Amino acid sequence: RVFKKALVMGLYHSCTNAVQKELEKRFDVEVVNDWHTGKECPLWKHRVNRNEPPAGLDSETLVVLMVKEPHFWIKSCSREPRNFFELQPFRVGEGGLLREDVPEKSKTLGDLFAPLEHDAVIYPDAVSLWNDTVRSYFDDIVYPADQAVIVRSEDFLFRFHAVMDELASWGLRDREPGGARPEPLADRAKGHYECRTRDQALGFYAKAENR
Repeated sequence: RVFKKALVMGLYHSCTNAVQKELEKRFDVEVVNDWHTGKECPLWKHRVNRNEPPAGLDSETLVVLMVKEPHFWIKSCSREPRNFFELQPFRVGEGGLLREDVPEKSKTLGDLFAPLEHDAVIYPDAVSLWNDTVRSYFDDIVYPADQAVIVRSEDFLFRFHAVMDELASWGLRDREPGGARPEPLADRAKGHYECRTRDQALGFYAKAENR
């Protein structure tokens, strides 16, 4: 079975942009939801899908499901207020009747351990969102097991060629069969200054004090 298209899903800061670029660089495949795909689209990569496959998913598409270790994911989301993206923490007023969103520049790590909204869904905290996301990955109704693969961000960073070779075994064809395996991109996967380069990410996660 050969896949000519790929769908990349994952929460913020789980290497989805980098994976999209690496897939299209090495393989003869089109990623159908890159970083331009907004939340108004059914294939928005940060959406938690439930009960049914994403609209438009067909049998010719390999789904790459990205997940980051929750401790590091929480730290990534709170490193800069901008890193919250669509995570909207809020405070509940007296009696639970009023909601006050935390201002953009006031968001901190602690806000991820309090109620927040993501994609019109209320979660008691960010860990619950992480759990909801990963739970959906193991739902064969949402992501059929014969066309979906879960990739840890940490493996993508530290075992890059092994991960890419494994994806090839799932039915992705090299653009240059028999050629040398491309080395990973060194630059930021997106233009945000908060986004680390590959070497910066490897250096940060390799330090014992950051674990």
